[in-house]
Amino acid sequence: MFQFIQKFQIPLRGIKYPLFFILISMGLKLHAQDQRVIDSLQKKLPTVETDSLRINILNDLSEEMVDVDPAKSISYATEALKLAEGINHKRSIGVALHNLGNGYYNLADYKKALSYYIRGLKIKEALGNKRGVLSSAGSIGNIFLELHKPDEAYKYFIQALTIGKELKSKTGTASALIAIGTVYNDKKDFTQAIEYTFQALKIFEETDNKEAVATCYNNLADAYENLKDKKKARYYINKAYEKYEEVGNVYGMALALNNIASFYENSGNYEKALEYYQRGLEQAKKINANDRILAAYKGISKSYKKQGRFKEALTSYELFQQINDSIYNTVSSKQIAEMQARFDTEKKAKEIDILTKDKKIQEDALIRQRFISWSIAVGGILVLLFAVVAIRGYNQKRKINKELDLKNKKIETAYNIIEDQHKDITGSIRYAKRLQEAILPTVEFKDIFKENGFVLYKPKDIVSGDFYWVEEIKDNESSTIFFAAVDCTGHGVPGAFMSIVGHNLLNQAVNEHHQLKPSDILDELNVGLSETLRQTIEDSAVKDGMDMALCVLKKNAAAFTLQFAGANNPLWIVRSKEVPELIEIRGDKFPIGIFLGEELHKFNNHEIELFKGDTIYIFTDGFADQFGGSKEKKFKYKPLQQLILSFQHLSMKDQHATLNKTLKEWKGDLEQVDDILVIGIRV
Repeated sequence: MFQFIQKFQIPLRGIKYPLFFILISMGLKLHAQDQRVIDSLQKKLPTVETDSLRINILNDLSEEMVDVDPAKSISYATEALKLAEGINHKRSIGVALHNLGNGYYNLADYKKALSYYIRGLKIKEALGNKRGVLSSAGSIGNIFLELHKPDEAYKYFIQALTIGKELKSKTGTASALIAIGTVYNDKKDFTQAIEYTFQALKIFEETDNKEAVATCYNNLADAYENLKDKKKARYYINKAYEKYEEVGNVYGMALALNNIASFYENSGNYEKALEYYQRGLEQAKKINANDRILAAYKGISKSYKKQGRFKEALTSYELFQQINDSIYNTVSSKQIAEMQARFDTEKKAKEIDILTKDKKIQEDALIRQRFISWSIAVGGILVLLFAVVAIRGYNQKRKINKELDLKNKKIETAYNIIEDQHKDITGSIRYAKRLQEAILPTVEFKDIFKENGFVLYKPKDIVSGDFYWVEEIKDNESSTIFFAAVDCTGHGVPGAFMSIVGHNLLNQAVNEHHQLKPSDILDELNVGLSETLRQTIEDSAVKDGMDMALCVLKKNAAAFTLQFAGANNPLWIVRSKEVPELIEIRGDKFPIGIFLGEELHKFNNHEIELFKGDTIYIFTDGFADQFGGSKEKKFKYKPLQQLILSFQHLSMKDQHATLNKTLKEWKGDLEQVDDILVIGIRV
C-alpha cells in the first residue's frame, strides 16, 4: 500500500488504502526523545497563565500526539481552537483546525477530517500563509485519494508541488512528489509511481528525513509488487520496516507489517501471513489507527479462509466489517448474515461428504446408489442456494456502491459551494480595499512633507482599521498642516467601515466647521461618532470607538509651533541634540466615542514650540503589540523609543526602511496581530 506523510502532512500508503502526511515539522514519531518532549509540554501546560502561550502548547501537544494517541490529539486541538477563537487569533485557529483534521484522519473519519482541513485552508489563504496552504492542499488531496478520486487529488498535489518549489522548501517539494506518485499508483501506472517516488527519496535522503525515507521504501515495495518484481518488493518493504522501527513510528510499523503479511499471503505462505498480520494489528491498536486495523483484520480473515479455518475467518471478517461500517457507514447486517450462511453451508457440505464416504464402505451397492442420488439432489439444492446468495450479494454490493457514490457527490458539491463562497467573499473584500484606498488618502503625504516625512502603513488584513489623515490650509505665507494617526476598533472589514466614518468626520470638522484646535476637533469627533453610531440609543448602539493622535503644525518664516490632542495615543518629539532626547506628551486616557452609561469627556490641548531638526512621531499600538523574537513576546513601547533614538542620524526615508526591516525580523514567521501605522515628520 502506498503512503503519503503528516504535518503539512504526507500520503503513507499501505497495500489498499492511502494515507497523506507531509513531514514539514517532523511528525510520525515515538521514541524516548519525543516522549520527553510530550512529557515536558504536559508538565508545562498547567503553569501557563496567558491564553496565547496556552494555545501554542496545546497545538504542539496535538501535533506530537497525533500518531501516538489520535483521540488525545483531537482533545488538545479542540481546546486550542476554543481559546484561539475566543481571542480571534487567526493563525492559531488555522493550526488547530489542521490538527483536528490530522486527528480525525488517523481515526479514518474522513468526512470530519475534510471539513476541518477546508476551514483551515480558508483561514490560511486569507492570511497569505503559503506554507499553511501547502499543508492544507496536500491533506485535502489525500482525502480525495481515500474517496477514490485520484484526479481530484492530483489537482491539490500539483498545487502543493508548485508552492513547495516557490518557497524553495525541499521537504514540501519532496512530499508533493511522493503524493503524485500515489496518484499514479491508483491509476495503475506503476512505472510513473516509481519515478516520482525515487525523486522524493533522493531529497529526503539529502535532508536526513528518516521517516520520509521509510515512506518512500514502503511505496517502492508496493509498486514493485504490482509489477511482479517480488525480489525488489521484499527488499524495500523490509528496509521500510527497519527504518520505521528505528525512529519508533508506530503507524509506519503497522503499515509495513501488514504489507509484509500481504507478500506472504500472495506467495501462499498463510502461516507467515497470519503472523505478520497479527503483529501489524497489535501495533495499529496502540494508536487506534482504524485504517491499519481494518487492513489487518481483512488480511487475517482471508488467510484463515485459505487454510479452511472458516470459523476464525468469519470472526475476523465480522471485526473487519464493524470497523468498515464505522468508517463508511455503507455495509448492512445482511452481508454478515449471508457470510455466516455461506460458511455454515460449506461446513455442512464437508460433513455430508465425510458421512457419504463412511456409508459407502458399510452399505451394499443399492444403498450406495440411493445415497449417491440423494447427494446429487442435495448438491443441486446447494448450488441453487449458492446462486441465490451470490445474486443477493451482487445486488447488495451495487446498492452500497450507489450509496457511496451519492455521498461522495454530496461531499464534492459541498466543497465546491464552499470554494465558490470563499472566492466571492475574498473578491468582495479586495474590492472594498480599492474603495478604501480611493476614499482615505485625500492628500498624498509626500506632497506636503516631501523628503521630511514617512508613513509606515501595514494593514493586518486586506482592508484596515488603522488610517492616517492629512490636510493643509494655506494663508498667504503661512501654512497650517493637520495630520493624524487613527486606530479604529477592530481590524479587517469592521475596522475599515469605522475608518471611513472617522475620515469623513475629520474632514467635516476642519473643512466645513473650520475647527483649528486639535482638542476641539476631537471633541467634535466624539459627538459626531456617538451620533453616527447611535450610541445614546440602547437597542441600536454600536459600542465602538477609535484611538487617535492628532497634530496641528503651524509654520511661517519665523517659527514652528505644534498643537496636539490625543485619545489614548501619545506624541513623541525627539529633540535634535548631540545626544538626542525623546519627549513624550501623553494623550487623554479615553477613546473617541461615548459609551452608554458614561459622560462625554473633553479632550486637553497641548501646545509645543518646535526647533529646527526636531522630529515628530505619532502611531497606533500595532507595532508595539506585535509578537515576535525568540520568546514570541510583544515588541513594547520602550524598545520602540530606543530604536527611534538610535537612528536619528538617518534620513526619514532610511528611518522608514529601518522600522520596516526591524518589524519583519522581529515578526519572523508569526502572524501579524493588528494593523500597524507609524508616522514620522522632521522639522
